Amino acid sequence: MKPTFFPFALVLGAVVILPNSAVAQEEKAETSQATKIYNFKHVATPHSIEPFFTTAYAAGRHSVSTLSGATIKEHNDTVINFVVNPSGLNLAVVHKNKKNVSALDVVNTTTAENTFSFNVKKYGQPTAAAFMPDARQLAVAAGGKIYFLETKKFLPVGEIDCNGFVPQMMATSPNGYFLAAVNGNKVVVYNIEQKSVRWQTEEDDPINDIAFSPNTTDFAVLTADGVLYIYNTRSFDLRKMIDNLGEGLAVDFNFDGKYVAVVTSPDVVTLVNLVRDTERQYFEMPLGGVTDLTFITDSHRNTLLATAMNNNVEVRRLPDLEPFYSQLIQEEVDRQMEEWMRMMPDETLEEYQARVNQESINKRRRLLEDEISTNFAGDILSGQTMSFGSYDRSNGVLALNFDSMPAIFLNVPEDDVLSFSDPSLIKFSEVQYGILPDDTFEIVYARVENTATGKTYIYDNLLRESMSFMNSDDISLELLQQQQMEEMKLQELREQVVEEAKQQDVISDHTNIAVNSRVVPDYDANGNKILNYEVNFTYQVDPEFSAQEDFKPGKYHVDESGAASAMLKIVKQAFEGDMNQYLKEGKKLKINLVGTADATPIVNGIAYDGAYGEIEDEPVYLNDQLTTLTVTKKGGIKENPQLALVRALGVQDFLEKNVEGLDKMNKDYRYDVKVSEGKGSEFRRITATFTFVDAF
Repeated sequence: MKPTFFPFALVLGAVVILPNSAVAQEEKAETSQATKIYNFKHVATPHSIEPFFTTAYAAGRHSVSTLSGATIKEHNDTVINFVVNPSGLNLAVVHKNKKNVSALDVVNTTTAENTFSFNVKKYGQPTAAAFMPDARQLAVAAGGKIYFLETKKFLPVGEIDCNGFVPQMMATSPNGYFLAAVNGNKVVVYNIEQKSVRWQTEEDDPINDIAFSPNTTDFAVLTADGVLYIYNTRSFDLRKMIDNLGEGLAVDFNFDGKYVAVVTSPDVVTLVNLVRDTERQYFEMPLGGVTDLTFITDSHRNTLLATAMNNNVEVRRLPDLEPFYSQLIQEEVDRQMEEWMRMMPDETLEEYQARVNQESINKRRRLLEDEISTNFAGDILSGQTMSFGSYDRSNGVLALNFDSMPAIFLNVPEDDVLSFSDPSLIKFSEVQYGILPDDTFEIVYARVENTATGKTYIYDNLLRESMSFMNSDDISLELLQQQQMEEMKLQELREQVVEEAKQQDVISDHTNIAVNSRVVPDYDANGNKILNYEVNFTYQVDPEFSAQEDFKPGKYHVDESGAASAMLKIVKQAFEGDMNQYLKEGKKLKINLVGTADATPIVNGIAYDGAYGEIEDEPVYLNDQLTTLTVTKKGGIKENPQLALVRALGVQDFLEKNVEGLDKMNKDYRYDVKVSEGKGSEFRRITATFTFVDAF
């Protein structure tokens, strides 16, 4: 479960709950109706701050504290570097004594006890550390190398020879591809999987901070002369250089990567819109001494900015950040295109090929781009002040200007121009919008009525050039058709296995097992375009029959669920049949297992028979938030997330013991645990998604 923290301030919307007011005092100041600032006193001035979900941790000269200022660990030594385990279980603290000898301890956030001390005699003095984003490894720079330690017993599982380079600061990318290390003016980015240098550069000035964007498309390098370099992580070409950022002390991306916050001086934090980088907000910090900052969220996913300064951490709510519209539109276009390109249940391959071709794909994408952009834009025209611009006689075009949108140019006969005398008499209807590269909207189609004359004019710019990102990752028709043919075979196999299970009274018509597949464009850590093959297996049982055909209360072995057993039989036969071509020696296979449980309380506990081993502090995504769970024979199962986890582990156990050929692949398991708000057996089920990386 998520650790129980020491008294801290959890920011919930506009409310701050302070369990221990003696530890942290709230000081509010409102800068607008919706913007609030909360200040938390710290005994020591924090010099760095690290996020964890709805809170953060701060390190002072000799201590590490919670967001609210409660001390977790005090040191006689000087803290030179600390990182938070993404699961929240512990902190890795690098500290140095008066003799300039450094050490590293891993500190449990619940008990404040040291759970691991780095072997300095064996590996050398540590200088920096970083957790992998899945919380399964800790990277430690020491003795001329970077050591990768698994996070159960902290045994080494890999290393990188730094060839004389000594990292003083490190950061990992959210997708797990990269480890970036800094010393002075130099930054080196390593390919974590290959344990090799991916890219390196030296800047003219010292590097004060680095950060990866949330989707790892960008890598930011902030130098002491106030310049922010944004590199594209596919090629590591310089995408953008932003200057006039003062002393450039620290930087962090917000959660969709559209903004960065930069400490531009000990008294000022600057918020920069990366798509329109001249658009900036400045936050004055009266307490001064600002050293570091990080974005966090509250429980409602509102964006907050936590800033470390003199004996204080300020948390500022940022309600006015624009969404990253281009990114949201791209995701929705991709989602709807994926649905549209699926073969329909009663569609033949010939009919599918006639419906889905390059011309129809391009047309459909374009239609969706405008449709979805229009939905996101909403009624922005109502907030604009429209005015008449110049009239181009040679082309018969009248310009209509707006406050914060590009002008449109309306075809108006010269004889009609004089009737356009009052902007308030102009009415727009059937308005459609498109998205621009700077993430703003433009009108691409509208019916414009001049109510003074009753005449209507059409503005049509639908054939403008489409946004390039919409077509950047197209999949070839040949591959798409191959995938659809394979899905047809999967569906045939599903029907065969389901029919057999029904005849054996394992399940009935009240269990629906679903199988689907898709090809997903991606890029590897070296920037090469790859295509992943993703296959998903899941099921749904009608509520009134789920207790008979799925897991009964407290049960977790897959053979105790007819629906789960039937689904996994499909997996086995598929992988040992037509899909065996993807089970290749050493190729990477990501396996995402989702175990679910309902909200029925476990009153007296459920015995765990140890079938899947002693599970201790296993990194798990609980309702999409990374945490850790423990299930042991002695402790049993006392909470629903534990029950959901062992259901997922039952799937892994089945796969490892029963599916031939799976053992030769490089498997990466991820566990998703979901506990529903509702009660009932219909919420007890499992899902398995297999992603064959670089399959084609």
